Amino acid sequence: MEGKIPVTFQHNRGFIYDVEDYMKLRFTHRIVGNLFGTPVSKPRSASRFGLPAVLTLLEVRLALEEGLIVLIDKNALLTRSPSEEAKQQFARLSQQQIHEQKQPVIEKRLKEFEYHLPKILAGKRKKLLKSGVKQEDITINEEQLIKEEKHKLETMEIDKLVQIPQEYPLKTECTYVNYQLPKNELLKYKVFRDIWKTRPVFITGGDSFGCDFLLYPGDPLYYHASHVVHVLTDASQRLDAKYLIRCCRLSVVVNKVCIFAYEEPSGGVRYQTMEWEGNVAEDV
Repeated sequence: MEGKIPVTFQHNRGFIYDVEDYMKLRFTHRIVGNLFGTPVSKPRSASRFGLPAVLTLLEVRLALEEGLIVLIDKNALLTRSPSEEAKQQFARLSQQQIHEQKQPVIEKRLKEFEYHLPKILAGKRKKLLKSGVKQEDITINEEQLIKEEKHKLETMEIDKLVQIPQEYPLKTECTYVNYQLPKNELLKYKVFRDIWKTRPVFITGGDSFGCDFLLYPGDPLYYHASHVVHVLTDASQRLDAKYLIRCCRLSVVVNKVCIFAYEEPSGGVRYQTMEWEGNVAEDV
């Protein structure tokens, strides 16, 4: 299992909670998944999402076959009550997080204090002069003021957010899972795998465009999809003119190339593109 990315298997789906694991899977292996968590930097955003990421069943199967991931199941452990040792360890981690959050706040406020220090000094001198202290008797130590401010910040209660950890922070027992796709998904997976292995594109689900897959020339974060792929499960679909026209018209509306994928009698995968002129273009 050395070097493989751990993917947590929950509710019949694969979840990734670690950012480095997800970035490696996305940018190195072109497996995108779907981010659905709340981003730390924009927690109120309705259009941007963060970890965890969920992989489709096709992506899970592909990554398993390619030896990129190991599928683990922690449900048995996480559904039972934690031990006293685990509770204490979790409490220590929570306190450590609070302390780590507090330090940047202290540093930021100290910098602000030092920035406004000349005005603070002028205000203190003015106050002392008003109270009757002579100018020559006024001595204000800047370093002492900074030390006092630092001590005040360290001892005062600072509003803080308690981070909810995405990846389970404690070491846990787990079982390894070898997921098998249902029979009705095997042809889609065959097409998905063939495209992923033979073409340098990113491939995602195409439900939002009424197709099986979307193909991107680069990362979907930077590129629009260029092709829509429809998987024909049987020969009757290849001869259904209404179905072919409907798919082709839809691809024209969304400005994408329409591809039909089907399995040959020999077992290989064949692709055909269609243009709106009404004729089938050459095989891809």
